[in-house]
Amino acid sequence: MQALIIAGGRIKADKALFIETGISKKALLPIGNKPMIQWVVDALMGSKYVDGLVIVGLKPGSFDDANIPVRYVEDRGNIIDNGLAGMAAIEEVEPDYKKFIVCSSDIPLLTPSLVDEFVETFQQQEYADVYYPLVEEKVMEARFPGSNRTFTPMKGGRYAGGDIFFSDREIAKANQEFLRGLTGQRKNFFAQARMIGFTFIFKFIFKMMDIHEAAARASKVAGATGRALEYPRAEVAMDVDKLHQYLLVKEILEEKQA
Repeated sequence: MQALIIAGGRIKADKALFIETGISKKALLPIGNKPMIQWVVDALMGSKYVDGLVIVGLKPGSFDDANIPVRYVEDRGNIIDNGLAGMAAIEEVEPDYKKFIVCSSDIPLLTPSLVDEFVETFQQQEYADVYYPLVEEKVMEARFPGSNRTFTPMKGGRYAGGDIFFSDREIAKANQEFLRGLTGQRKNFFAQARMIGFTFIFKFIFKMMDIHEAAARASKVAGATGRALEYPRAEVAMDVDKLHQYLLVKEILEEKQA
């Protein structure tokens, strides 16, 4: 299986994370003796299920990639085009691939065993075009107290989305315009409501919808089968967005290296 890492994120100069580190490319934030993305790369390539990588948003030489089957793709400027460019690069290596792993470059607490468990967990589920993990707030706070993640309130709990998921190639291609429109309207509530449906938005606001109903509604709109799973491993949603999160994971990993 191939894995696609999205690594185009930049840190603005006025953000505390940049002021602390002086690094503008988030994937290259130093943690221990290597950049953040290398922790993610090592986790994926240490998995028995991952055969190769495509990294979008970095250039060769950004980290130690010796003996790693990796292809690099230039940043296309937005997450949809980055994903499509990455998929095209996977096709060059594995023309007949069907599903692939998508992962962000900012979840350095990922490990090979967590990747293996992630793959095996979703292999046991009913077939879907997209598999997506959600971590409940209590699970996150028990594992990483004070992480101050953003949680979405739903019936049954408050959830943080995972930063690693499975996708079907053909479904991703077929829905690119829908996804482009949705991400382009991410700050326009009524435009999103027109695309997704006001019933969905109403239930979401009043916490009348659980994660399975949300996945079913998104599947219907996109013409795909999506499965969301309440996931027990907080590491898959512990991404580095803010300074305190960076310092938290940095401390954990540097203690692990010592």
